[in-house]
Amino acid sequence: MTEVVRLVEAAKGSSRLSFRALAARADVAVSTVTRVNSGALEPTVETLGRILGAAGYELRLDVVRRDEPAAPRLAELSRAWTERGDRVRPDWTRWRGLLDRLAREPDRVPEAIYAAPQPAGHPVIDTLLAAVAEKLADDAGLRRPSWTEAVPPLAEPWEPPARGAHHDIPEQFAARGLMLNAGSLFRDPATIGA
Repeated sequence: MTEVVRLVEAAKGSSRLSFRALAARADVAVSTVTRVNSGALEPTVETLGRILGAAGYELRLDVVRRDEPAAPRLAELSRAWTERGDRVRPDWTRWRGLLDRLAREPDRVPEAIYAAPQPAGHPVIDTLLAAVAEKLADDAGLRRPSWTEAVPPLAEPWEPPARGAHHDIPEQFAARGLMLNAGSLFRDPATIGA
């Protein structure tokens, strides 16, 4: 499955629009959207931008030198999850790894949080991304990323399996219906790698 197909599937899924409604908003033929979604058509950048825009997302292109180390981006975590049955399972190792890096390199927090992530395709992951971005911004004394405003709180509280304790839940998480204590993701920089 190509990255374009993943983008369109996730954007369509999170927007809850039908193919017909998405195509109408994007001002493209329904067949264009369905062919892009199935991988039968590789869209132009303009068409992809219109489809994603119709779903409420902005397409951004980024050019970086190959020899420069990649900056940590929260957006990397939009694909760091799986689903088994009816349960979403974040890849906690990847989530903690990125957050550990930001704890060690706090000057990288702005570039990590202000780039809007791709729609993850699952409301829990989209909400978790927004809550983490807000917590990182609040902890660093930065303004919250504007993209988090478009992510609604969960309709029903979510608690990951085997995480247990309902204490020390960051206010940014609780406000969004995430019952996840801070220690599950955020570690003291002095203990990282020790």
